Amino acid sequence: MQGLFKRIKEMEAKLHSLLAEMQELKHEIREADEENSRLRNELAAFYRADLVNGAASEAAGKSGAAFSNLLELYDQAFHICNLYFGRRRSGECLFCMAFLRKEAEPSTGKKVEESNS
Repeated sequence: MQGLFKRIKEMEAKLHSLLAEMQELKHEIREADEENSRLRNELAAFYRADLVNGAASEAAGKSGAAFSNLLELYDQAFHICNLYFGRRRSGECLFCMAFLRKEAEPSTGKKVEESNS
């Protein structure tokens, strides 16, 4: 009977050790997730600032109107990227921002307007 209690105590110690390791892993994951969110927000802010800083004049012509429509959709919290097009955004989307940045490059002659959203 003593051997059985000893084995139960050993298993209990192992379980406590495993629980402590699990809690440590959860803490590390939480920290990594927070850092990931912070970095995503910084990158999105960078893209947004880059787009806004490049805004000097209004886009012209048919393609300019299409770009303006996409920018307006994005400002109304809709995705304009090819991954989630038309779905509601809950925050900044790096794919959408990259698309806007690409479309606003000086080689195309298009500029981004700042919006009040």
